[in-house]
Amino acid sequence: MVKGRYPYVALTLLSVLLSAAALLGAVGYYHANQAAQRHQAELIEQRLCTTFAKLSAEKPPPGNPLTNPARAFDQGQHAILAQVGPDIGCTRRTP
Repeated sequence: MVKGRYPYVALTLLSVLLSAAALLGAVGYYHANQAAQRHQAELIEQRLCTTFAKLSAEKPPPGNPLTNPARAFDQGQHAILAQVGPDIGCTRRTP
């Protein structure tokens, strides 16, 4: 009867080892995927900040906003768009 236990012990041990390997594989995959997503987010953030810095560096045409409503609109749009970069956490940098 002692010989009859070894196959069950071996199958149980094999099951535990395969489960542990699957768990470790899933954790490794999760961390690798998370690192890739973090890297992608940093690239997108860098591109957005660069674009908003370029947009902020562009100045609207000069002119009196009181006599020229188009100038008032351009200057207002520039003021709003220039604030988007700092609002999302971009530091002030020139392109």
